[in-house]
Amino acid sequence: MRVGGIRDVVGFKKSGGGRAPIEASDTARSVSYARVLDILSEGEIEGPVNGLKSVLLDGTPLAGDDGSINFPGASVEFRTGSQDQDYIPGFPAVENEIGVSVELRGDTPYSRAVTNLELSAVRVRLSTPQFQRVDPNTGDVKGYRVDYQIEIATDDGAYEIALKAAFDIKVSGKYERSHRVNLPPARRGWTVRIRRLTPNANSTTIADTTTVESVTEIIDAKLRYPNTALAGVMIDASQFQRVPTRSYHMRGRRVRIPSNYDPTTRGYSGDWDGTFKVGYTNNPAWVFYDMATHPRYGMGHRIAADQLDRYQLYKIARYCDELVPDGKGGQEPRMTCNVYLQSRADAYKVLADLASVFRGVTYWSASQIWAVANMPAEPVYTYTAGNVIDGKFVRQGTDRKTRYTAALVSWSDPANHYQQAVEAVEDRDGKLRYGVRQTEITAIGCTSQGQAQRVGKWALLTSRMETQEVTFSVGLDGIFALPGQIIRIADSALAGRPISGRVHAVAGRTITVDRDVTVKPGDRLIVNLPSGRNETRIVYGVSGRDVTVSSDWSASPQPEAVWAVESDDLAVPMYQVVSVAERTDDQSLRFEITVVQHEPGKFDNVDFGTRIEERPVTVIPPSIQPPPANVRLSSYSRIDQGAASTIMVVAWDAVQGAVQYEVHWRKDNGDWNFAGRTGSVNADVPGIYAGAYMARVVAINAMNVPSLPAFSALTNMQGKTTPPPAVTFLRATSQIMGIGLEWGFPEGALDTQRTELWYSTTSDRSTAKRLGDFAFPQHLYTMDGLHAGASFFFWARLVDRSGNVGPWYPDGAGENGQSSSDATAILDYLKGEIGKEELTKELQSEIKGATDFIGDAKQQLEQLAEAVGDVKSDVERVDGVVAQWSPEWAGATDGYAGDTKKLAGVWTQWSALTDKISALARRVDRVTSVAGESAAQVRIEQITRVDENTAMAQRIETTEASVGTVSAAVQENSQAIASVDGRVKAYYTLKVQAAVGGGMYVAGMSVGIDNDNGVTQSQILFQADRFGLLSMANGSWYTPFVIENGEVFINRGFIGKGWITNLMIGDVIQSNDYVAGQRGWRIDKNGSIEMNDADGGGRTVINRFGGQVYGPNGGLLVRWGRW
Repeated sequence: MRVGGIRDVVGFKKSGGGRAPIEASDTARSVSYARVLDILSEGEIEGPVNGLKSVLLDGTPLAGDDGSINFPGASVEFRTGSQDQDYIPGFPAVENEIGVSVELRGDTPYSRAVTNLELSAVRVRLSTPQFQRVDPNTGDVKGYRVDYQIEIATDDGAYEIALKAAFDIKVSGKYERSHRVNLPPARRGWTVRIRRLTPNANSTTIADTTTVESVTEIIDAKLRYPNTALAGVMIDASQFQRVPTRSYHMRGRRVRIPSNYDPTTRGYSGDWDGTFKVGYTNNPAWVFYDMATHPRYGMGHRIAADQLDRYQLYKIARYCDELVPDGKGGQEPRMTCNVYLQSRADAYKVLADLASVFRGVTYWSASQIWAVANMPAEPVYTYTAGNVIDGKFVRQGTDRKTRYTAALVSWSDPANHYQQAVEAVEDRDGKLRYGVRQTEITAIGCTSQGQAQRVGKWALLTSRMETQEVTFSVGLDGIFALPGQIIRIADSALAGRPISGRVHAVAGRTITVDRDVTVKPGDRLIVNLPSGRNETRIVYGVSGRDVTVSSDWSASPQPEAVWAVESDDLAVPMYQVVSVAERTDDQSLRFEITVVQHEPGKFDNVDFGTRIEERPVTVIPPSIQPPPANVRLSSYSRIDQGAASTIMVVAWDAVQGAVQYEVHWRKDNGDWNFAGRTGSVNADVPGIYAGAYMARVVAINAMNVPSLPAFSALTNMQGKTTPPPAVTFLRATSQIMGIGLEWGFPEGALDTQRTELWYSTTSDRSTAKRLGDFAFPQHLYTMDGLHAGASFFFWARLVDRSGNVGPWYPDGAGENGQSSSDATAILDYLKGEIGKEELTKELQSEIKGATDFIGDAKQQLEQLAEAVGDVKSDVERVDGVVAQWSPEWAGATDGYAGDTKKLAGVWTQWSALTDKISALARRVDRVTSVAGESAAQVRIEQITRVDENTAMAQRIETTEASVGTVSAAVQENSQAIASVDGRVKAYYTLKVQAAVGGGMYVAGMSVGIDNDNGVTQSQILFQADRFGLLSMANGSWYTPFVIENGEVFINRGFIGKGWITNLMIGDVIQSNDYVAGQRGWRIDKNGSIEMNDADGGGRTVINRFGGQVYGPNGGLLVRWGRW
C-alpha cells in the first residue's frame, strides 16, 4: 500500500540450508610399460655412437649431455649381433602390437581374425578417456560400471567366452588395462571378439566411452637372434600417448678391412699383404667389398673373394680416406659411406649405387666383378693411327642438354636427425656459356655437406669438360685396356702436326723414330713397352730422327712399338675407357673400344678449388674464336713537342686462340674509328677530346677467324676540348660529266684524321647528304657520272683522330659546282670515248675482199677443186683437225662447172680442232659465181671457240658483188664473248659499202655491250653521210629529224630543260601563253620585245626606236626613245 508517496518495504529470509557436490576419489590408476624390441641391423655392428645419447624417443635423446635420463623409468639394452649373443632380459616373448583405436559400443562388437598359427596368445588393450557418473540431483561425481567379455572362435567354430570383466571404477583421466588371452590349438586360425555387455548410456551425466586400443600377437620364447643387432626398449606408457618413434645413432657393420689399416685414424702402416681383419669403417670401398662378398646378405654365395680385385679397391680406399677441406675451416675424408639398406633390391643396382659413392662403376668381365673409380691415374697405354684399324677415330660430342651448370644434391643432415637436405651447387663458368641447366642428384650414403658439395661439383665439371666420346677398333692391342683405365690417343690429325709413329730402331736410351717429327729437348717421349704398359721419358737430345731420353727404360722398347711425343704447347689427350667389346666379323678378331674425355685437372678443382689449366691438344686454330673479356678504358696525359695531350688506353683480357686483336672506338655515340690491330692486350688512342667513349675489341686467331666484338662500358674521358679548325677553302670546278672538288688544310691541323664532304641540290645544308670521308691529307676528289649541267652545293668539315668534329665550310650556303654544259667540249669528249671502242672500229672497218673478189674467187675455186678431188667427200683427220667438203663441185669432173672464164660453185666447209685446254669449231657456207670481170658471192661463216678461261661465238654473213673496179657489199656481224674473270662483250654490226669512182662509201649501225674498263657500257652507233627519220602524216611522207654534214635538223620539238651556248632565232621566240598586249612575252628578229604581266597588270614594249611602260589599266606610264 502506498500512502503519500511512501513505499512499503517487505523483507524475506533464507528458508533452509544446502551442500556442495562431492566428487569421489579415482579408484583406478593405469601403470603400464611399453616394451619394444627393435632389429637394428644385420650383425655384427660396432654399436651406439654415444651410449644412451644415441637413442632418441620421438626425436628426443634418452640421455642428456650431462648424462641425466630425460624419460625416468626408461631403459635400453643393446645386442651387437654376434653369433653367440645372449637374449635380452625382460623380453621372454616375441610380441607384435597392432594398433586398433576403435570405440567399443554395446551394439557393435569388435572382432579380429588371427591367422599366425605360431602364436601362443593375444593381448587386448582397452582404455577409457574418463569413467564416471554425475548424480543429477546432488551433483556428486561417482563411479560407474560397464561389463564386457572377450570371446574366441577357433577354426571358424562357435565363439567361446575366454574372459569376462568390467570397468567398475571411477577415473577422471585416461585409464588403460590389458588382458592376455591364451589361444587354444588350431589348424586355420582364430577370431577374437570383444563385446560390451552394458549398453552405452548416451547421457551427458555419464562418461562411459570404452576403446579397443590394440591387439598384440604373442609367441612365448626367449630368443637370442644371433647375427642380428637388437635394441630392447622399455618405457613408462604414462609418458606417451602412443608407442614413441625410436631412432638410433649407430656405428654400423663390422666388415673386413686391410690388416694394415687403422679405421679410427684412417692411416695405413707399411705395405699391405692382402690379408684382412674385422673392424668398423665407413670407407665406401670396403663397404662395397663387404656387400659383394658376404655370403648371407650380399653376393658372397655367387662371388668368391678371388673374383674381386682387392688391390684395386685398396687404391680406391686410400683415395677415399685422404683428407680434404670440409668447407668450414676443417678437414674430412674425401668420401664416406653411411648408408642404411632397409629393403631387398637388385644386387647389381645395389653394387652400382655403392660404387657411385666413390665415383665408380662396376662391370662383369672374365668371370670377375670389377670396380673402377673416376680418380687420378696414370695412362696405361697409347693408341695412335699406327695401331688402330684404318687409323680411324670416330668422335662425337655429348648432347648440349646434358651439360649441366647447376645441381641440387640430396644428402642426410646429421644436424637434423639425418633428415634429407638439399645442397645447391653451381658452375659459374658453365652458366656463362650454357645458361642455367639444372640436374638433381641423390648422394648415396652422404652425411657431410662438404661431400655433397664435392659430389655436385664433380658432376658439373664432368658434364662440362669431359664432353668428347671416341670409338675405334684395334687388334690384339685391345687386351691392354680395361674399362675405367686411362689411355692416351695420339691422333696427328687432331693435333695438327705429326706426334706419333712406330719405333724404327733402339740403341740404349736412343730411339730412332720412323718419320720426321717436331721434338726438342725437354719434351716427353711416350713408348709402349713389351709389358703392355707405356712409359714416359724426358727428351735429352735430338739428332735427325734419333731421339735420346734422359733415363733408362724399365724394359727396352722393341722395334715397331708405338711412340708418341708431347710438349708444353701440345699434349697428348687422355681418355677413360668406357667399354671394350670383342668383335669377330669376317673371321677376324678385333676389339672395339669406346672412351670418354679425361680431364685430370678437375680433381684438385673439386677438392681444393684449384684452377683447371686446360691442356693444349691441338695447334689447329679453332673455327670459332671466342671474344676477349673485360674490355675497359683508362687515360693518361703526356707532353708532345711542348703541347699536352690525353691518351686513352683500351685494355682487355687475353683470350685463348687469339693471335691479334682489332680495336675500334667511338665518342658520344658517333661513328666507329679504327685504332689498328695489335698482338698485345692494350691499344692507345692519342689526342682524345672530352666526351663519353666506348671501345670494341675483336679477337682474331691464326686462321684469321674473327670473334664477335666485345664492348667496354660507356666511359667519360677528359681530353682535348677544342674541335679542329675549318678548312681554309673549298673550290668546285666544272668538268665533263663531273665536278672537281679541292679543299685546303689550315696550319697546325696535324691531328686531322679525315675530311667529311657533304652535298645537296639546294643551298640549304639541312638537306645535305654525306658524299664521303677522305683520309688526311687527301685534298682532291672528282664527283663522276653526272649528266651535263648538273648543279650541286658542297660543304666540308674536318674530323680529328679523337673523333671531334670541326665547323662547316662554308658556314652558310654551300660552294656551288656544276658539271660542264659546253656542247662542243662534251661532243669532242664523247667522240674520243666512242672512238676507243671495238664496236666503233668494227663499224668503220672496210668489208674485206669486196674489191679483189674475182681474183680471189678464181684462186679459191681452183684450190678447192683440188681438195675436193683428193678427199672425195671423205673425212680427213690430221692432228685433231677434222675437215669435210660436201658436196663435190657441180658439173665437169675437173672440179667445177664451166670453164676458166665462167665459174659457179656451192659448197660447205666444216672444221673442228680440240686439244687439252681448248676447242674450236668452224663452218663456212659459200655460193659463188664468176664470169670474166664480174663476180658475186654470198658467204656465211660461223665460229665457236672455248678454252678454260674464255668462250666466244661469232657469225658473219657477207653479200658481195663487183664488176671491174666497181663493187658493193653488205655485211652482218654478231659476236658474244664471256670469260671467267667476269668480262663480257656482245655486239651486232650491220653495214653496207660501195667502191665507186675511186672512192669508198660506208653506212652502218652497231649495237653493243662491254665492260672492258670495269664499267658496263651499252651503246648504239650509226655511221652515214645522212641520218634521218621518215614519218607519214595525212598520207604524206615527211622528215621530222635529219643529220647531214654534221648538222641536226629538227622540224618540230619539245625540250624539257636545255643548255644552249649560242642560239640563233630565224623569226621569233615567245612564251607558250603569249597574247599580244595581254600576257606572256615575245622577241622577234627585228629587235622588238614585249613583256606582259602574268595577271594583266601592265606591260613593257621595246623596239629599235625606244620603249613604253603601261599601267594596269592600259595607260602609258613611261616612254623613252624616239617617237
